[in-house]
Amino acid sequence: MTDGIVGAITGLFRGSGRASERADELARVEAEITAFGEALAGHPFLPDHHVHSSRLLADYQRALDAYERAKRDFVGDRNLRDAADVLRALDEGRHALACVDAAVAGLPRPHRLPLCFFDPRHGRSAEKVRWAPAGGAARTVAVCAADAVRLAEGRPPIESGLRERAPDPRPVSRTKGRRGHGSAEAAPTLSPPTPADPYGTWPAHTGTRQRRENRGDTGVQLSRIDPREPALLVVHLERAADSWVELTSPRGDDELPQQILTHGSSLTRAVVPVPADGRDTIHLEMHTRRGWRIWLHPPEKIPLLMGEVGSTGSYVLRHPGGREPLQVTQHDGSAFSLHALRADFRPGELLCEGTGAFTAAAVTPKKPALLYVRSRGSWTLTPSGDPKRP
Repeated sequence: MTDGIVGAITGLFRGSGRASERADELARVEAEITAFGEALAGHPFLPDHHVHSSRLLADYQRALDAYERAKRDFVGDRNLRDAADVLRALDEGRHALACVDAAVAGLPRPHRLPLCFFDPRHGRSAEKVRWAPAGGAARTVAVCAADAVRLAEGRPPIESGLRERAPDPRPVSRTKGRRGHGSAEAAPTLSPPTPADPYGTWPAHTGTRQRRENRGDTGVQLSRIDPREPALLVVHLERAADSWVELTSPRGDDELPQQILTHGSSLTRAVVPVPADGRDTIHLEMHTRRGWRIWLHPPEKIPLLMGEVGSTGSYVLRHPGGREPLQVTQHDGSAFSLHALRADFRPGELLCEGTGAFTAAAVTPKKPALLYVRSRGSWTLTPSGDPKRP
């Protein structure tokens, strides 16, 4: 089952790019979402009727989450970036379901070959090669067979078309009056933060083992305060071009999926909820020739939604609870979603979703919750009425 997606996605998006072909290719990706949903619906595993290990239940939940993420990343006006995100999500979901099958049968967890580093639409990776971005340091990446041949011949990888022009990626966060509204304003990256930017730098008293700052390529780890608790990871890059960050399992351990946080994006900041996995540390691989900062944001320092908030890219806010109307505006970008995070920091209730530039209404949860924005564009959340507190 782990390789079930390979035949369906190998060779996608290699055509001429004409509108009719693109529509057909996107339809094939949508069919993959439907097929995986049917696989989940027809799967014989019934977690409510059996006593299982926490790992098995976590794998099943990972498959469900991957399906929801694939659907969310493929809404509205579809583009190449949306399709790539869907394929990565489906690949993770299929591997998670294969792990469930193996556990039920008493077999070892299946090995997972990653999708091509340059573009998941190229299919499963075939080998690892040394590669360096323009002006960057060389590193080992897992690539498809076609890209391996091209790199060996001194040619660049297959043009993916994934890089997208985005708004100024530098983060903005501001608090205004309850009914105020305005567009996002940019603040320089890696400059002294303003008090209104809660993710501009690590808060005072953040432990030395929960933060790092350096330059250049390196592997790095941050220590969780409690391995049983989820964490909020904040990543800042001085330059987005030819830079990326990978959230990985410890070296030599392929049981947890690799998550690329910033590759192929012009954003220089990521705010990422990281569920607990029982390990003491969170491992990242930094790939850049410029400066970077990373830290685990203290839960008590997550900003409270008290008025209008605008930013660019992913974000996490605290809401005190109560049904409160929100006006949600994305000014640009592709897929957008606003979720309430569950206690384990996995996306829970979907409050709003859209794509491109849009304005929509949402209502906050009745109980206190963390709100998680997933976006690559600039956006604004504006409270638009009096909350009904519990």
